[in-house]
Amino acid sequence: MEIDWGLGEYEWTGTDLAPAAQVLVTAGQVDGLDVVDLGCGTGNVTLLAAERGARVTGVDPAARLREVTAARAATKGLSVTLVDGTAADIPLPDGSADVVLSNFGVIMAPDPQAAADEIARVTAPDGRVLFTAWPPNPALDGLIGISARAVVKITGAPPILAKPVWDDADTVADLFGPHGFKVSLTRHQLTFVVSSPAEYWNTRMLLHPVGAKTLPLLQEAGVYDAVQAESLAYLEQLMPEFSVDYVLMSLERVQRS
Repeated sequence: MEIDWGLGEYEWTGTDLAPAAQVLVTAGQVDGLDVVDLGCGTGNVTLLAAERGARVTGVDPAARLREVTAARAATKGLSVTLVDGTAADIPLPDGSADVVLSNFGVIMAPDPQAAADEIARVTAPDGRVLFTAWPPNPALDGLIGISARAVVKITGAPPILAKPVWDDADTVADLFGPHGFKVSLTRHQLTFVVSSPAEYWNTRMLLHPVGAKTLPLLQEAGVYDAVQAESLAYLEQLMPEFSVDYVLMSLERVQRS
């Protein structure tokens, strides 16, 4: 099941992920460089990199999210370029990026190898790639799993989740190794605030693009109320906040492919 990431209001989730964007941009050392923000979403990474003097191109398939990023950039007086594209189809010339960044974006690519090949293509011979990814997280996985199991039962299709390959350094090395990259990994943590179960459900879940896509399925199958009740009970246990781990992958090209 394909997702239009412009559905709902990803802005809520984008706010939650902003601290990771700060870590990513700082690690990228992007000042004055040509930077690609892959899966730019609402522009957290794009704007932070531009504020550091980088020449930034944000790539995202969702027109609405590109508009959100453009509006935010205009408000800040920042000049950025925004283009329609995906991890496996980046509309930029070979070797045009000094640094490619992706804050929980590339991990949603349906074909990891195609994404790795395309990222390597647009990265300069001495360029770098950095992205964030989710390892298994009991609290977050348990919450998402409530809706995901219901959708799988209804549709028979696998859940719309990040590909697990992106959090494993050895697997990422296999994807990018043929292109001359070496990989390093650091671990970090994000804290999500649950001011109330209902508020979290209504914003982070129903307004997330995946939630906006699956909500009609749950309603049509007559299981929405049950899924909501189970999710709210789960969120009650997580209040007032819960922490989740994430990894930062840093790839440096040490030899040309």
